[in-house]
Amino acid sequence: MVSLLGDPQRSAPRDAVRAALVLPGLFAFGRYVVGNQSFATFTVFGGFALLIMSDFGGTRRERARSYLLATTAGAVLVAVGTVVARSAVAVPLVMFAVALVTTFLAAVVGGHVGTARLGLLLSFVLTVTLPPAAGQIPVRVAGWVFAGVVATVAGLLLLPRAGPVALTRAAAEACRAVADLVAVVARDPGDPELSRFRDVAATAVGTARERYADTASRAVGSRRRLHAYAELLGDLHLLVSVVRHPLYRPYHLARRSTGTEGEMVEAVSGALRAGAATLEGAAGEPDVAGLDRRRRAHQRALERWVRKLLDRSAPAEQVLAALAVDHTLRVLAYLSTSVAVNASAATGRRAGIGSGRSPTALDDQPARHRRLRWLASSAAPNSTALRDSLRAAVGLALSVWLAARLGLPHAFWVVLGTLQVLRTNALGTARSVARAIAGNVVGVLGGSALVIAAGGRPGPLWAVLPVAVFLSAYTANSQRFLLSQAAFTLDLMIIFNLLAPVGWRLGLIRLADVGVGVAVSVVLSLVLWPYGARRQFVRSVAAYHRAAVDQLRRAFDQVLAVDAGGRPSAPPAGPRIRAELALADYLSERPTGPLDVTSAVALLTGANYLVMAASLMRDAVRLSGYRADACRDLVEPVRSAQQALLGGLARSADRLTDGRTPSFRPTVPDLGAPVWTCLRRWRGDEAVAGSAMALAVAAEWLRGIDQVGDDLAGPVDRAVVAAGRPWWR
Repeated sequence: MVSLLGDPQRSAPRDAVRAALVLPGLFAFGRYVVGNQSFATFTVFGGFALLIMSDFGGTRRERARSYLLATTAGAVLVAVGTVVARSAVAVPLVMFAVALVTTFLAAVVGGHVGTARLGLLLSFVLTVTLPPAAGQIPVRVAGWVFAGVVATVAGLLLLPRAGPVALTRAAAEACRAVADLVAVVARDPGDPELSRFRDVAATAVGTARERYADTASRAVGSRRRLHAYAELLGDLHLLVSVVRHPLYRPYHLARRSTGTEGEMVEAVSGALRAGAATLEGAAGEPDVAGLDRRRRAHQRALERWVRKLLDRSAPAEQVLAALAVDHTLRVLAYLSTSVAVNASAATGRRAGIGSGRSPTALDDQPARHRRLRWLASSAAPNSTALRDSLRAAVGLALSVWLAARLGLPHAFWVVLGTLQVLRTNALGTARSVARAIAGNVVGVLGGSALVIAAGGRPGPLWAVLPVAVFLSAYTANSQRFLLSQAAFTLDLMIIFNLLAPVGWRLGLIRLADVGVGVAVSVVLSLVLWPYGARRQFVRSVAAYHRAAVDQLRRAFDQVLAVDAGGRPSAPPAGPRIRAELALADYLSERPTGPLDVTSAVALLTGANYLVMAASLMRDAVRLSGYRADACRDLVEPVRSAQQALLGGLARSADRLTDGRTPSFRPTVPDLGAPVWTCLRRWRGDEAVAGSAMALAVAAEWLRGIDQVGDDLAGPVDRAVVAAGRPWWR
């Protein structure tokens, strides 16, 4: 049953039992103890909003804070909704504003804000669709707050969540599998079992990604922790690519040229294993600073070793091979540092940070600046977060207005129907509409049979209510939308017949109201961005690739000591944020076309790799002083290869945007000659050391980026095909 309902966290039974124990008691207290229908209504639906729709995860402190904040925000929305409900003009306008802000913040902030979205919208929708009653503000707010307090206590003490167990276990196993792969490659590159270790690592990382996609954000906790998991899995994916890729010549790791390679490999594997232990709750934190110290010690040892080889007149192949070892280990150390830091962040800790840098976890900017940058980037006109928010806001506002104009008795159901079936693309909306209608028919038939059997007596309905609540909570976050709709409809028929007995005819009203709501969703999905996230993801990732290529150009200019002129390029933070949001939306659509999940992730990972390369090259200049000033006459072959390669990557980005630009993959020549010439100058002049290392670093990265370009050719072609398909395919 767990696999059927898509519940990898095994949390559905716990959530369902808690809701079944608490919600009927809340409703009974409001109905019979307080004896006020408004209080009972807002108490029971407040329980639905905060225990089923917005059940929070994370640490106990995070859960308590989120429950209380959601209770407070919902109380404010109940009060505001009661006031504006008296104006037919104000209701749709305020509904638009509330839906826009709530949906936008849920998309860009995520975490518990995203978890609370449906519950908060429910509080406002319920309020503005009930008959206007300004004098009801205190009793309505009291009902909501009472439900919030009880939900907070129940969420903390009654069968509390155990955390994202399946995700944590999968991420820890992926860390260990990658650590094993690194160790085996370094120990014995000829090991016949090497291919098995590669497959195990790739499978483990893929499984962890699937667990992350299947895990509701509420099970993880705050946005910071959710983002840390995303970064960690992205870094592990890059690690597998780096270790298993022939370009990086991992077999050279077995050579102990400087005597420090083994220690570096141990440090990298140790950081990954420490990250796994941290995820599983072990005491202490990964020694990030220690890994950084070993990386620096290896770099100094490498420079001494290369100088010794030059003094011995060693062959060029041996010297260049030694430099290739450093390149590989530098990348592995960088990524394993990021994994360790993100593992600590995912568990709510902070790792000790040395002078190494990480793509995002070690961001130098203050947290408030990062949040403002994230919000600003997400509010760009081409952001899927903004488009999804506008679609939802227009849909709910139109549903509220239409329900009022038609004078429907349960306008609440009209708006809720729109909210439940509206998806990010027209095809997804059509599918959800079919399932919603089928689920509501099943629920109405079951509810009608129950009401008829009860014969107007409340006893049988009260007896069945806990079972109905259990089913509704159990299916609420499953991947079986039809079952969820059927269970929720059964709940509604029981609750409304206990509030004001109507009988089985309530089911017909329910079907009519839901039909109006889903019709609004269908129309909007056809009018407002029917392609959903597919095209926008392709365009967003193209913009991210362009930004990454610009960063690479600037980084190569610094390493090669070339003054290219012009204004500095903007950092890729904004394009990356929009690409990540678009990817999340695209994956939520469960794509089945030519742009499969693996190819979509590869497009984003490829851009992340380019940004990582630019960052490491800048660090080589900033931290190590690697600039080719003393070998400017040898720079031209390297620079020509760089310009051709980055030009090809830019054309790939253009191809993603317009679908017509022909692909172009330049051939990167062997750059050993200029690098070797500069290295020989080092033999006679110690001041040339930094220049020689700079040329070696540039040549290594060009080979790496060239291979990444080859790897991206297939995903780019599939993305172009997917973007050109009509919305109904």
